[in-house]
Amino acid sequence: MKTYIMFGVKTFSNQLSYRSEVWLRLLGNVVAILILTEIWRAVLGDGEVEGVGLEQMITYSIINTLLAALLLTGISAKVDNSLKTGSIASELIKPMSYPFHLLADGLGNSLYQLVFTSLPSLIIAWIFFGFLPPASVTHFLLFILSLVLALAISFLLGYLISLLAFWLMNHFALSWMMGGLITIFSGAFLPLWFFPESWVTVTKMLPFLYLGYLPAAVYLGAISMEEIGSLLLTGLAWSAGLTLLVCWLWNRAIHRLVVQGG
Repeated sequence: MKTYIMFGVKTFSNQLSYRSEVWLRLLGNVVAILILTEIWRAVLGDGEVEGVGLEQMITYSIINTLLAALLLTGISAKVDNSLKTGSIASELIKPMSYPFHLLADGLGNSLYQLVFTSLPSLIIAWIFFGFLPPASVTHFLLFILSLVLALAISFLLGYLISLLAFWLMNHFALSWMMGGLITIFSGAFLPLWFFPESWVTVTKMLPFLYLGYLPAAVYLGAISMEEIGSLLLTGLAWSAGLTLLVCWLWNRAIHRLVVQGG
């Protein structure tokens, strides 16, 4: 465990070398929040849709904008680069678990983004756009739990793309497709309460809503406790199922590894 913690700390430290990137990310977050705020101001005005007003939608948009920087789906790019350069071979023979190494690396990066990007962006957004407090202490605790679930599922989805890259030797198309599915079905831009009933049914059958809609909706108290409990249990089931799937794929992948460039 200590080894993986050190990997995470190393990733965090390495990110400190890219200080100029922090300002660009802060600017990008503020611009994104500004655009979303103006969109919802134009759509909602002073009214409400499905019991949700402008302040709630601004808070919802801020949470999802900042959450996107913390998700671990981007680890597939790291594996793809290792496959192309051939460094994957040396990484696999090290006396450690490669999946846990990826997880530690991703969490180190997420911690860096939280400290230097998400929290400063949240303060700026709160000052200029407003940010509602959580619906209750219980909702805040459940929000933290939903964030942990979002990180777990995002890692497993990113890892799944990484493993499929062992066969395809290129993750771009899969990563692009995954990004599209997340954009549509996570509810990050358009919450589920604006979806047609048929789309809501489909979305709740997929794992993507845990990467956007659920944390924000829990924070705002926009869904009942019964639905929160049901979705969290379903999310745990998705985590277990994806874990079994990636473990099976991993065992097959390491037996047919063909490295490009090495």
